[in-house]
Amino acid sequence: MSTPQVPPQPNQEPQAFPPAWGGGAPQYGSTPPYGPPGQYPGPYAQPNLYGPPGQYPGPYGMPVPPPAKKRKLLWILLGAGGAVLVLIIVGIVVLVNLLGNATNRAMAVSDDFTRLIVNGQSSQAYDQYMDPVLTQSLTKEEFVSGVAGLGLDNSCKPHYDSVNVSSVNGNNTANLAGTLQCQGKILNFRYSFEGNDLKMDAIRLQPQG
Repeated sequence: MSTPQVPPQPNQEPQAFPPAWGGGAPQYGSTPPYGPPGQYPGPYAQPNLYGPPGQYPGPYGMPVPPPAKKRKLLWILLGAGGAVLVLIIVGIVVLVNLLGNATNRAMAVSDDFTRLIVNGQSSQAYDQYMDPVLTQSLTKEEFVSGVAGLGLDNSCKPHYDSVNVSSVNGNNTANLAGTLQCQGKILNFRYSFEGNDLKMDAIRLQPQG
């Protein structure tokens, strides 16, 4: 038979029972509101406003412009590139002017040489324009007699087909070719000048055909 339970009497505190063994330490409430060690999230946690190391965000999360040193280096590189480009352009202009001046000078020398021989001044043309190297293989008498045999006169005018001027290590070279158009006949000519004074080192003058 079971013992009948006596109902609690008024003003009597309920009987306390000891905690059960083997259940571990007593629990007080639910899981503690703490994260892993080292993290302390607050109720008003702010978002991370910092980017990768070395970058500092601007206001309202806008990207920060590059540092002044980088912009200065960029301007230096652009300035150096512009200076090199200007030098190249100036060099080209100077070279074109030099070649143009050399071409004009070569044509002026050729025109004057032709003017002398068509006017019967072949001896003066020989003395003034012949290179010493050419005079060793072509004497003045041979030159004068050869020009006289062509029957040139004041009607003969040079017309250039090609004018090539170059300079190598300060040594100028000019090669001119064309026709000497006279009344009733046409002659082919080829002149070659060399040196700073443009002395003639080769000549070819013969009737066409």
